[in-house]
Parts: sequence; C-alpha cells; structure tokens
Amino acid sequence: MNCFSSMVLVQQLFADRKIPAESAARHALEEAGLINLLAPGSRVAITAGSRGIKNIAGIIKTTADYILSCGCSPYILASMGSHGGGTVSGQLAILGGLGITEDQIGCPVLASDQSLPLRGENGRVFYVNSLAFDFDHIIVINRIKPHTSFHGPFESGLMKMSAVGLGGPAGASLIHSQGVQSLPGIIPQAARAVLKGLPIALGVAILEDSFENTMLIKAVPPSLFEETERELLAEARKLLPGIPFEDIDVLVVDEIGKNFSGTGMDTNVIGRLRIQGVPEPAVPSVKRIVALGLAADSRGNGYGIGLADFTTRRLVESIDCRAMHLNAMTSTFIQRAMLPMSLPDDLTAINAAVKSLGNVGPEEVRLVRIRNTLQLDRLLVSRSLAGEARQNKSLKILKDPFPISFGPGNIIDPF
Repeated sequence: MNCFSSMVLVQQLFADRKIPAESAARHALEEAGLINLLAPGSRVAITAGSRGIKNIAGIIKTTADYILSCGCSPYILASMGSHGGGTVSGQLAILGGLGITEDQIGCPVLASDQSLPLRGENGRVFYVNSLAFDFDHIIVINRIKPHTSFHGPFESGLMKMSAVGLGGPAGASLIHSQGVQSLPGIIPQAARAVLKGLPIALGVAILEDSFENTMLIKAVPPSLFEETERELLAEARKLLPGIPFEDIDVLVVDEIGKNFSGTGMDTNVIGRLRIQGVPEPAVPSVKRIVALGLAADSRGNGYGIGLADFTTRRLVESIDCRAMHLNAMTSTFIQRAMLPMSLPDDLTAINAAVKSLGNVGPEEVRLVRIRNTLQLDRLLVSRSLAGEARQNKSLKILKDPFPISFGPGNIIDPF
C-alpha cells in the first residue's frame, strides 16, 4: 500500500502582520507609564509560562531591562501551573528551553512547587505560587489565544495566567478539579482574587498573527484585564490558523509537543477534544490521526498523544510518563494521555491508519500532512484533495504531485 506516490505541497496565504517585538514591548511599557507604577528600589516579578510564544524571551528581557532602568530589581517568576512535572527543576528546564535563563535575561529566574491560599469572592479559597507574595509588584505576561479545552470570555491570556499560571501545581489542580464545564466561570473568579490579593502592576498582552509572529503588544492595567482580554480574544479567534479542509480521512502530524500546544496538538486545529462528557467539534471532521514524533522541546511530556489513533514506537519511547501523567491528572482529561496503536515506523503507522478506514483505496484517501499544529502555512495533501486546493483562493500550489521519500520507514523529506 502506498499513499505517497502523488502528494501536493500547498501554502496557506496568511497575512503577515509581524512587528518588531522588543521595540513594541518597550513602547507599550513606556506608554503605560510603568515607571510611575513602580516604587523606587522595589522587587518586581515578571511571569513566565511554559508556552513556546514567539519572541517571548526577548519580550521578557525587554521588560526586565525597563524595570532596571526604573531603579527596581526584576525577577522572572516561573508561572506554569503543574507543567515541568510540578517541580522546581522541571519548571526551570522548560524556561531554559525557551531562552529564559539568568544569563540570557540578566536577572534571577525563580520557581517554586509550593502554593499558599488566597481568598476570593464569597470566601472561596484559591492557591497562589508561594513566591508571588515576596514581591512589591508583579507584571503578568501572556499571549491571548483560544484555549484547547474550553471556550468562554477568557481563555488563554492574562486572566488564565493570573489564575492558573500563578497558581502553581496546587492552584492549577484545584481549578481543573472543578471540571471543564466550570473553567469559564472559575478562572475569572480566581483571577479576580489574584488581582485583588497580589500587587499586580500591569499586564502585557501578546497577540500573534496566523504565522504565530508577534503582531501586537499591549500593556494593560489590572482594572482593564477583563475588558481588554475579551476584545483581543475575539481578534485572536479570527487569526487562528486551521486546516483548510473540513473532511479529512487521515491527518499525519510530524511532531506533537507542549511547545506547540498545551495539548500537544491544538484541538481547535484537529477537531478533537477527548474530554469525557463533552461533544466533539463538528469541523474539521478527521477520521484518523497519526502522530509520528515528540518534539525535543516538550521534554518528554507526551500529553495529547491520546488525541491520536496511531503513533510510532519512537514517539512512545521518548515519553516521560511521570510528566505526562501529572499533566493529565492535573487537567483531569486523562484520555489525552492514553496511548494509541503503536507501530514500528512512520510508513507502517500511516499505512495502518489508511487500512483501518476500510474500503478506501490509497489513491482515494483524503490525507493531509502537517509539521505540527502551530505551523500551518505549508501542508502536504494527497492528490484526491488537490482539486479542492486549487479552487480555494486562500491556497497556493507550491509543488505539483511528487512522491514522499522514506528512510528506514521514516519520512525524510522536508516541507
């Protein structure tokens, strides 16, 4: 069986809205009058999450440098809930992989696996990273983006960073334990408790274009977190890239990983949630998903592998089960950590996925191959989808049908 004798290379025609991130960050801080918000000589924490946000190290360094210029002492505070295995070393390793280290940023990078209680509305108790109470001011930095597990007025952004990122392992666990249906309500409750109980000086919201390049950096006062995030999330939804076909037989994902999405594969892209009791999205409709490899930057956390139907032994062997299981248990979405059918290599796994469709011939299968769910500007499609691609004005054919090359069973050709 050979599904790869005639693949077509396609480009999605996204608008490039990239801006120089570091100068934009400094301009935002100056325009917000940060210098007037910080007490001279104060200790200022800058939140740093686990997401692979484009230019995040430069944005954080610019913020730290600006704080220094204000006569204050900046510190980076690891703010990633239970990611990094919930350990200090794991959190610091994730930040190091993002280029966020003391040597590179020029200020101390701190992490803690301890959380302290904080009372919110109606006396409800939440938890916050214990180190957060040691600072005179805190600057919350995060990208505004649709979430991969729930939808509401606040998804991934400043509110979630305040509630879950700053919550540490205990805070993240408490919030997720309420169930996915409760997340749209409990996240703003927890964020409001943090905004009231901690010295949040400013938020720095990042918006990315469809290429995942920085297109906007906006400094937001705490009183406007909710209003501003609602507006930016609506814009982010319009910019979120996807797969330009609604009906797909087999989706091949070269790499999954936490550096691409909190769920390894962005559920908004693949059309799967795998959350017990929650209906699956109607589009895109993907019959089989094949995950080939785990990105090195995911540091063994294979969370999201359960979204696939087939995978390779090399991916399974690269998983750090402790990190993945902790992630799944904290989120409560345990199906996302369940292992799919594991095959010896890429070719065998993809062919197995096609064969499992039943009476669909190799030349008829509607197959799409992507690098990951973050980089969707280029994709490979089977010949059966080439006609639709040519009729889509948002797509451009870069290379007519050509065969895909394999090494010892594994794909070796680049996009």
